[in-house]
Amino acid sequence: MNAEDTFKAKAPIVIRWLMRDFHLTDFQAAGILGNTGRECLGFTALREIGASPGQGGYGWQQWTGPRAHEFLDYCERNKVDWRSDAGNYGFMKSELSGIYRGCVGAVAKAKTLYDATVSFERSYERAGVPAYADRFRWADMALVAFRTHDAEA
Repeated sequence: MNAEDTFKAKAPIVIRWLMRDFHLTDFQAAGILGNTGRECLGFTALREIGASPGQGGYGWQQWTGPRAHEFLDYCERNKVDWRSDAGNYGFMKSELSGIYRGCVGAVAKAKTLYDATVSFERSYERAGVPAYADRFRWADMALVAFRTHDAEA
């Protein structure tokens, strides 16, 4: 499966988790997923491409520096593989429920998919290169996959 197919298969599940855990709308949760898709190439690159051993990003959000260590420690403590959905979603949920809870509030105020995508990037990702067009492309893909999947269910 290529990156887009992998993402389209997984995005509806993660959107449902975000909606349940943080009381977001489908498009607000898809805004988060747009960032995730950009960061990890649709769930297919869980290690930063070109990073030397011990350097670069890990996981769905390409956590770096102290957050990378916290992510890996979280996975070890919870006995989950850092490449697993349980490890990645679990750590992201713990951050969004804790130190980064303000990000959820910012995304919950968004009135459009684009605003939710930008809000999450600015409050959680804070990427060196925001690349909003690409993040929005992934967000739109996530929302379409969710709504298509939901209509078929």
